[in-house]
Amino acid sequence: MTVPTIEEVRVDTRTELRVQFTDQERAGLSAFAAGLRGVAEVELSEEDALVAALEFALTRLIDDFEVPDPEAREQVQVARDNLRAHWIRGGASLG
Repeated sequence: MTVPTIEEVRVDTRTELRVQFTDQERAGLSAFAAGLRGVAEVELSEEDALVAALEFALTRLIDDFEVPDPEAREQVQVARDNLRAHWIRGGASLG
């Protein structure tokens, strides 16, 4: 699997996904977004909060765990770096 470089990633490209959540997962996402809005002191959507959670999870994988597969480890690192380099979500970062 080839991981794109930062230069190859276009910020204006978006993919629409359909995600199904249980009531509990949706409540958790809503609570996370509300908490993140309070911490960041800016208006953020649940989509923004979900992206912030993704960035945080990738950072935790890098900092706190040893991803054994070198290709997967590089994919995690590049994905996190790309999220940070092309951040379009205002203050929605926990890093």
